[in-house]
Amino acid sequence: MNSTEVEVMLDQEVNKNEDRYLVPGLIRGLAILALFDEDNQEMTISEIAEKIDVNRSSAFRLIYTLEHCGYLRKLSQKTYALDSRVMSLGFNSLSKQSLNELSSPIMKELRDRIKIAVHLSILEGTNVVFINNVQSMGAFTSTLQIGTHWPAHATVIGQLMLSRLPTPEVKRRYKDFSDWKVFSERTPHDLESLLARLEHVRKEPFMVSWGHFNADMAACAAPVYNQSNKEMIAVLSVSCPISTYDEETFHTKVSQSVIHHADKISKFIYI
Repeated sequence: MNSTEVEVMLDQEVNKNEDRYLVPGLIRGLAILALFDEDNQEMTISEIAEKIDVNRSSAFRLIYTLEHCGYLRKLSQKTYALDSRVMSLGFNSLSKQSLNELSSPIMKELRDRIKIAVHLSILEGTNVVFINNVQSMGAFTSTLQIGTHWPAHATVIGQLMLSRLPTPEVKRRYKDFSDWKVFSERTPHDLESLLARLEHVRKEPFMVSWGHFNADMAACAAPVYNQSNKEMIAVLSVSCPISTYDEETFHTKVSQSVIHHADKISKFIYI
């Protein structure tokens, strides 16, 4: 027997020893929880039994246990769905991580997909404040720094965040505001025009700027939500020179990538 055969035999023996510590019922229970997704939000006992390859009686006992522990709930006499306790698994530790820690890997993933700069911003008063940035992979280098302030009224990022505030709150923030800098024909120039703009923005799931704030730059912004109360807490955005993409591609493929990754960040936010 050569050394390779010996190593294979030893690996098999280790695997056998490790397998004896596994709990089959727990494995099947976790497999049941993993079955539920966007396309399978509720299932019958028979469907679950078929998917995890057990008989209906075994599936019933597993489902009954998960329901008893608060991880599944019965929707009708036949179907089951995930219960709220599943959502708390792991989120106690996730909620203690900063927004930047949670968002950084997803922002880098987005940058790697579309090759342009990615930003995360919050709203402070009447300003957009950049709290996280990932540089582009091309020749263009974004000059945005963490802590950079932009006027919220003039940017799609700020308008998106302002649009989710109650109108009385917007009026309060801009009651004594006088610095109505105008960057294009789409920039609100007073409170009345800002409120009119926000009425339009409230209907939109994302916003695109094609040279409206900086004549040479394109930007796309999508909201990041707190799952515990569904409030917008930040905006994920991308920016690049207008020459990087044609306008149609930017409005479609790029914007859909931004929305998708903003949603991925939102799924981890329970504050």
